[in-house]
Amino acid sequence: MKACEIFHVPYKKTYRWKWRHIGADGRTLVESDQSYALYYECFSAAREAGYEPRRQAATPAEHG
Repeated sequence: MKACEIFHVPYKKTYRWKWRHIGADGRTLVESDQSYALYYECFSAAREAGYEPRRQAATPAEHG
């Protein structure tokens, strides 16, 4: 499976989740057409499309 990342997008007064596959040059090669209300729905959709979501490093704000 190719690696992908999951990211949030603005949606009304909240946000939703999408996934994308990025090439070695940093450009987005494939991005989900649909956005998902729940993170795990996005994670599952990425896997169904043949991509493996990468684990993202926590930001300093998330640590404390």
